[in-house]
Amino acid sequence: MQRFQFRTMKHRAVSLCLAILLQCSNVAFAANAHEVFGRLGGLVGDWEGVFANGRRHSVNYRLSAGGTVLVETWALAPGRESLTLYYVDGDDLLATHYCPQGTQPRLKLVGEKGGRLQFELLDGGNLGLAGKSHQQSFWLQWDGGDGYRRSETYVENASSTTKPGRGDPEVAVSYKRVR
Repeated sequence: MQRFQFRTMKHRAVSLCLAILLQCSNVAFAANAHEVFGRLGGLVGDWEGVFANGRRHSVNYRLSAGGTVLVETWALAPGRESLTLYYVDGDDLLATHYCPQGTQPRLKLVGEKGGRLQFELLDGGNLGLAGKSHQQSFWLQWDGGDGYRRSETYVENASSTTKPGRGDPEVAVSYKRVR
C-alpha cells in the first residue's frame, strides 16, 4: 500500500511540475507579444519580393496610430493592393489581413521557433464568400537585417481543404530591403 501511495504522490508531483512549466511557458510566450511587435517594427521601410513565377511585387511597412499598429501594404499590381495590420491585443499579437478577394481573416501569433513567427487563423470577416479563399496561416522569418522570408497558406472559403497561397507553405518568398 505504501508503495502505491508513493507512486501516486510521485505522479501527482510530476504532473503538477509539468502543469506549472506549461503555464509558465504560456505566460512567457504571452508576455513576448510586445517584444515581438517591437522586432516587427524593424521592417519599417520598402521591400521587394519575387514570386515563384518571377513576378515582382513591393511591400511597405510603416507604423501608425501612435506606433501601436504596423501597417503592411502589398502592391501586387497597379490599383491592386492588400493590407495587413499587426497590433497587440492584451497578451496576443494579432494580424488582420485585408485581402483583394474581400476577406478579412484575423490571425494570431501562436509561436516562434528558430526565429520563425507562426500566425494561425483566429476568425475574420467574409470567410464564407463563395468562390473565394482566405489566409489560414502564414509565417515570417528574418534572414538578417536586409532580408526576410514569408510563406502563406490559403483555404477555400467554406472548406477545410488547404491550398498553398504563394507557393508551398515550406517554400517561402524572399524579400530584400530596397530603402
